[in-house]
Amino acid sequence: MILKTYLLYKGIKNRILRYFFKKNFRSVGFNVSFQHDDLFTYKNISIGNNVYIGPGANFLSSDSTIEIKNYVLFGPNVTIITGDHPMDLGGEYIFNLKEKHKKHDSPVVINNDVWVGASVTILKGVTIGEGAVVAAGSLVIKNVPSYAIVGGVPANVLKYRGTPEEIDKHKLTIDKSQ
Repeated sequence: MILKTYLLYKGIKNRILRYFFKKNFRSVGFNVSFQHDDLFTYKNISIGNNVYIGPGANFLSSDSTIEIKNYVLFGPNVTIITGDHPMDLGGEYIFNLKEKHKKHDSPVVINNDVWVGASVTILKGVTIGEGAVVAAGSLVIKNVPSYAIVGGVPANVLKYRGTPEEIDKHKLTIDKSQ
């Protein structure tokens, strides 16, 4: 009985906190679930409808944007970073280089119907195509084609979710359901 009461309390508390944290994002659709203790730079993140972000997420976007479209699943401990630091040899330690240029930041876009596995890292300038799957532990540094299954460090196409005919049929089916 005590465990059930605790779990109910924890669930209600998380829903209330999510409600207040959602107001910090650039935009958030409906049926979005994330942990309130995840690390986000809220103002530059847009999230569509029916999105689940697993625990331990780190979405960092100081000077660019992260756009997450609809029906997207993130496993635990996913990291998205839209920028990096200057690495020019300017007679300074990297630690001391504070000035950033636009080339150091690029948006990340996660399209509809994407599954990003556990402990994936997605870096600046990446677009993940519709229907793609990113295997757990991958490092994504280049665009992912639609309906591709990618994995590795760096991530490469392993295979596709189906034949072109199966993918077309899938697209028609989900278009009709919306």
